[in-house]
Amino acid sequence: MAVKSNREILTRGKNYATKQAKKFGADEVSFDKDSRLDFLTGFHKRKVQRQKKAQEFHKEQERLQKIEERKKIRDERKQQIEEQLKQFKSKLDIELEEVAGDQDWEDNTKKKKNQKSEVKEEEEEEWEGFQSDQDTKIDEDDKDESGVKPILKKNAVASEYSDNTVVEIETLEPNENFAYLAEVNNVKLEQSEKVLKQSITRATKYAKFLGMGDDEDNKKKKKKKFRYLTKGERRVNQMKANANKRRK
Repeated sequence: MAVKSNREILTRGKNYATKQAKKFGADEVSFDKDSRLDFLTGFHKRKVQRQKKAQEFHKEQERLQKIEERKKIRDERKQQIEEQLKQFKSKLDIELEEVAGDQDWEDNTKKKKNQKSEVKEEEEEEWEGFQSDQDTKIDEDDKDESGVKPILKKNAVASEYSDNTVVEIETLEPNENFAYLAEVNNVKLEQSEKVLKQSITRATKYAKFLGMGDDEDNKKKKKKKFRYLTKGERRVNQMKANANKRRK
């Protein structure tokens, strides 16, 4: 047995790799020109495809996040509705108990009132005597005062020969105590004209704003016809402009 050198020992792995490559190597290598051109010229195309895939992935993730958020919102609303229903039922139970107690109390009060009314009817059936003329007059005055007095004076005259009644209406006299009424209602008569003018100006402005002003305001102003300057006018304007520049 010959002793192997250090170099042979270190290069043993290379020899083994070459043997294995020969065992499983390809018999023939053929190149497709079209696929080679697509690979070499399709860098931008592949980049665009990767970007589209990334965008689709992000859109899908956003859609799933929205679905989860909506689900959470629905669950929270369900919980709130259930809590409100529980509170409502508890309040209803309390109110039903109170109503039942109120009905019992009302039944008792009705019974007591019926008993009192029966006793009063028995007392009223007893004769109390005739009423005096003064009592009847007082009752009639109370009825007249209870009614609302009209603003206008009315006199109803019934003629003997006709079935219909004739009504005469008279207007009331105007009140001349304006100063006294103004003092009572805290109104200053000195500033009345000023306030009136201000209110009129406000009303006119508001009417103009709404398009309800006078016809003269609503008429469109005639546009001035465009006119070119003559040669002499342009020369004069140019001379004026030059003179102003020199002064500065």
